[in-house]
Order: sequence, then C-alpha cells, then structure tokens
Amino acid sequence: MKKILKSLGIILGFIIVSVVLFFFFIWLTEFRPEQKEDVAFETSDREFEGSSFEIMTLNTGYAGLGDDMDFFMDGGSGVNPESLKKVKENIDGINSMLSVYEPDFYFLQEVDKDSLRSYHVDETIDFKPEYEGRAYAQNFVCNWVPFPLPMIGKVDSGIETLSKHRITFAERISLPNSTSWPASMFNLKRCLLVTRIPIKNSDKELVLVNFHLDAYNDNEIKTEQTKVIMDVLKTEYEKGNYVLAGGDFNQSFPGTENAFPYYDSEEIWHPGKLESSMLPEGFTFVCDPSVPSCRSLDKPFSGMDGHQVYCIDGFILSPNLELDSIKTLENSFKYTDHNPVFMRVLLRP
Repeated sequence: MKKILKSLGIILGFIIVSVVLFFFFIWLTEFRPEQKEDVAFETSDREFEGSSFEIMTLNTGYAGLGDDMDFFMDGGSGVNPESLKKVKENIDGINSMLSVYEPDFYFLQEVDKDSLRSYHVDETIDFKPEYEGRAYAQNFVCNWVPFPLPMIGKVDSGIETLSKHRITFAERISLPNSTSWPASMFNLKRCLLVTRIPIKNSDKELVLVNFHLDAYNDNEIKTEQTKVIMDVLKTEYEKGNYVLAGGDFNQSFPGTENAFPYYDSEEIWHPGKLESSMLPEGFTFVCDPSVPSCRSLDKPFSGMDGHQVYCIDGFILSPNLELDSIKTLENSFKYTDHNPVFMRVLLRP
C-alpha cells in the first residue's frame, strides 16, 4: 500500500509541477501589447486621387469556419477544421469572393498568421496576394490555448487592411478587455488597426479604422470599446481628415432586428445592439439589411430556413464622406461564417 501511495504521490506531483510550469510558460510568453503601437506595413506607390473609393470588409473565419462547421462558443461542438486541405479550399473560396470586386481597400478580420487551427498557414499573405499595400495587427496570440477538447492549441491571429494605394502610417490601438487573469492569457486582446492614406494634392488624409469587436462579453465592455472607436473617429475628423471605420461589430445595426429576428434560444449567440446615439455628431452607420452578413455557428449551415443569421458587418462614415452604394454579397456562408460587404464612397469637398 505504501508503494502504491508513493507512486500516486509521484504522479500527482508530476501533474502539479507540469501544470505550474505550463502556466508559468504562458505567463512568460503572454502577448502584452502597448496601448498604442506602430505596426509594420507594406505599401504601393500608387497615389490616392481622393474623389471616391471602394472598400470591402470580411471576417474570414481564419478559413476554418465554412458551411460544414459549427463552433463550441456558439452552442455547437466543433473546434478546429478537419484538415489542411479544407483550410486551403476555404482560402481559395474566400479569394474568389473577394475578387467579385477589386476595391481600393479591404478590411479583413480573423486572419491567422501561425495557428494550429489553420494548420500554420500564413493567411496574411494568402488573401489577395496581388495587393501591394497591407498592414496587420495581432489581436489573438497564445502559445497554447488548452481548451476545449480537442484543444485550440497555438494561436497567432489578427486583423489586416489591404490597399491599392500608398500607405504612410499604420497603428495598433488597444481596446478595453474585460477578461480577468488568468483567463486573459488565453484570450483575445482586441484592437483597432488605423491606416493612413495620403490624398494627392491635399493636406488631408483618408483614415481607415479596421476592427473586430467583442462577441461574448457583456454589453458594458462592448460600450467601452465603442467609446474608444468614437473618440478616435471624432479626433481624426476634427483634424480635417476623411474617416471610415468598419469590420465585424459583433453587434446588430440599428433597424435590422426585424429583418433578421432572433430565435428564442439561450444556446444560440445573440449580438448586442448598436444605437445611432453612440455616434459623434454627423457620423452614420452603414450596412446592407437586405442580406445577412453573418450566421450562427450552433450547427452547420444548410440553408436560411431554421438558421439564425445577423447583420453585424458594416461601416461608420464621417460627415465628409457620402455613401454611393453598399451591398452584402450572398454566398451561403460556404467558405466562412460571414458574407463580404462591399461599399462605394464619395468624398465631399
């Protein structure tokens, strides 16, 4: 009996030491971004003329959330895509969606750089590789996420802005985070990616703000994140710049609730709600409520009937920008759990 107890003690001690060492390693290597950080970027030499432009936003779902997937955080059971082949097929499919138009700019979210869930494919160079201008900001970095089963594993992911035009500066601005330690070591550190585009023959800039806002935390943290965005937009507009923000809000746009009503189920994710009162004076929310931009991941997608969908992807325009047209491209969520949103914008003198 003493030998058995001794053996059990050794095993238990080994487990405890292993867990302590694991948490120490994660703490030692934790992603700790500053409040504001310059980020590296590549640029085109093409000048932006400054009369109008086109832009598209898409949450790519790290090329792992096609129509065959569900996800444990949304009430499903899935974690990672089944194979590298599937990820590459989704990347090709996403590129085909992005290429329906060839806009001046792209806002992309959930772009993996070196993650187990996407089989370590560097998606930062795989999405629209012909675009010379690109800036990338990390928002989810962890050497090993130990949940659920199978584990998510290593994650290195972020948001990316692509440009046909010359970029002069790109900056990462941290957003408020409600996750407390130690869970914060394994969670997203959300941010804004602010990219500056000079306008030919003008002292003004086009300021592009790409983001992926909180999905699962309470409305208080979403409100705090939204306030940071609005402060950035107001500050840049007051400088005389043209300002556009957008991406995955993870919140429904005003007036879209009736278009895509929520099922009465606690198991299905429900987004927060955007209100026009959140905006600085003269700014506007812009979306296309005729087509859903996102689906629930509580189950694989087999059609609109009986499936929860949302309108949570779109843009904010400063008062000196005018909407010409906006369209969500219906693609039955084949390659990602979002549909791309395309917009054409005019610059007011």
